[in-house]
Amino acid sequence: MRQLDSARHGRVMVHAKRLPCPGKDPAMTVRKEMRGGKPHLVIDILYKTADGRRKRYRRDAQVQTRAAANAEHARLLRELGERGDLGPPAAEAAGTRYRFTDGVAHFRRIHATTRLKASTQRGYDRVIDAELIPRFGSCFLDEVGRSAAAEMDAELAADNLKPATRANIQVVLRSVLRTCVEGGLLAEMPQMPRLPRSGQSVVQTLHPDEVESILQAAPESQRAAFALAAYAGLRAGEVRGLRWSDVDLKRGVLTVRRSVVHGVEGPPKSGNGRVVPIAVPLRPYLEAASKARMSPWSEVSRTRYGKPWSDGGLTQAFERARDKAKLSGWTFHDLRHFFITELCRRGAPTMVVKQLAGHAELSTTQRYAHMVSSDLGAAIALLS
Repeated sequence: MRQLDSARHGRVMVHAKRLPCPGKDPAMTVRKEMRGGKPHLVIDILYKTADGRRKRYRRDAQVQTRAAANAEHARLLRELGERGDLGPPAAEAAGTRYRFTDGVAHFRRIHATTRLKASTQRGYDRVIDAELIPRFGSCFLDEVGRSAAAEMDAELAADNLKPATRANIQVVLRSVLRTCVEGGLLAEMPQMPRLPRSGQSVVQTLHPDEVESILQAAPESQRAAFALAAYAGLRAGEVRGLRWSDVDLKRGVLTVRRSVVHGVEGPPKSGNGRVVPIAVPLRPYLEAASKARMSPWSEVSRTRYGKPWSDGGLTQAFERARDKAKLSGWTFHDLRHFFITELCRRGAPTMVVKQLAGHAELSTTQRYAHMVSSDLGAAIALLS
């Protein structure tokens, strides 16, 4: 721990282990974060005020060069020693209070555009517009705390919303408030109630014969899209983003580099690319699709009219093939469920499945390592 003394505010404690003094180790004075495939220099200072409160200053450096970020970090440490706190003092001195709508505008301008994927951003916008602004739009930011969040959750529970849905709404609220703290619109992050807990649901998966029925019911131009989900585990956005330059039929591998959601191209959901060997059932569908390849940079799967898939177009195409195969209730994403579950059922190591599926967390993969009803029945039969 490093100490900074101030005549007016007493002693301020700074966590120098994470951010050492400028000059001792310049490479560690700021942290580099990757967002949307671009590096950002972030200043992150944990400290205690004179009255013992733990606070955190975390913002992107004003000028995104290492030298400028180091200089800004040194200036902030001097300011911390003089004032005993960090943040814009002018607004606090004038008693400025910001409304929740001001916080939402700041969140959408700063956090949503730089840290959220396009699909996530749309989900956040729906929650903000449908749930948060109607409740808190006229409130001041410092009025939205633990009791207000708990009251909102109680109302949502009374409306029979599932715990997972209520938890998502609470997460969006916390993200807005946290961004307001980072931007100086709110003095500190309020304590919030625990997120609602939801039990794990049992995932039903397609049978291999059902997958093949859907593939055969689909027009030939659409089969590669469904096969990529079922036999390579690609998400819908990754199917839309896969180019022929990402497919190496000779080596038998494909590389997942990008995802296209609502027409916006970005990295895969986990933020990392991955290499997936081409499975035997997938190869004939890719070879058939390669005959219509226009260039190495064209999409592997396109509509019957040769156009890139839209989000709704791929969903509707799957539903038509599913209905033609006389199946019901399944979604396009269930093809990916099938891929992951089949790997687990056939004994693939969980860490390998995690890599092939592109999961960011092992706990996500472990949710798929369940036994379906037929497997459970076979296990119980062993007792007899």
